[in-house]
Amino acid sequence: MYTLGLNTRWGPMADLRVRRAVQHSINRQSMVDLAYESATVPQVIPFSTYGGLAAYQNQLTDLLDSYKPDDPDPAKVASDMQEAGYSRDSAGFWAKDSARITTDLLTPGWLKPMGPVLEKQLRDNGFDVTFKLFDPDTQPFFDIVRAGNANIWIIVHCGSSREPYGTLQHFHSRFASPAQGQLNSYLWANSQYMNPEYDAIINQMDAIQSSPTDAQYMDLTRKATNIFLRDVVEMTLAEERHVVTFNNTYWTGWMNSSNAYAAPYSLWAPFLLSLLRLEPGPGA
Repeated sequence: MYTLGLNTRWGPMADLRVRRAVQHSINRQSMVDLAYESATVPQVIPFSTYGGLAAYQNQLTDLLDSYKPDDPDPAKVASDMQEAGYSRDSAGFWAKDSARITTDLLTPGWLKPMGPVLEKQLRDNGFDVTFKLFDPDTQPFFDIVRAGNANIWIIVHCGSSREPYGTLQHFHSRFASPAQGQLNSYLWANSQYMNPEYDAIINQMDAIQSSPTDAQYMDLTRKATNIFLRDVVEMTLAEERHVVTFNNTYWTGWMNSSNAYAAPYSLWAPFLLSLLRLEPGPGA
């Protein structure tokens, strides 16, 4: 999932009201349209739109209707920021006690289409944010984010492709850094979120076979998703989709809509199945 990461433990984003204001600043559909030319779809919870997960999300629509995470609204940005003690300075940016929220929007190279779009949306809503690109070397990006030294960043969150636990577990406090400046324990679990109530829910989910028809598992999924939305632990922006085309001049047998034997995304292992199916093409 394309994701806007937020440091829930240190810095200005540790204030839930500021995180809510950031959320109301983002227009997911505009981001998808501009950054990816409408090639993907907005999403608000960290589950893929794959068929297996739809059975879970379909049972959570009341939570989405209640929290309305995809609700860009400058008036709500202002309300949340003012409640947090901020006001606009002479340049139109949010400041508190004469200190402006000024931060980089850290972005790894392969996600750079989103950087300028989200920077503009945040700046238009009063956040003095500057898109900072890490390309081609993304190691410094991960070092900063994983150590809790970033305020806000663009990333993908790999996890739930079959059931909700895959991603929901990553907001358990066991993945948080021991202290600011020290790396956390998992590359994709960077929110620094710490909540004993949430931990207890995830601990119970870990011991249950996942199923959208299991009442206990769905109850725990609902409780965890409720906290995720309530506390704006991170912002799921859109599904990570990749438009991949193949040239059949020299080789044929690539995966296609009529024979989708594997995902065509070459980063993942199933792509290697194509090597067992390719045949010389007409130009070979």
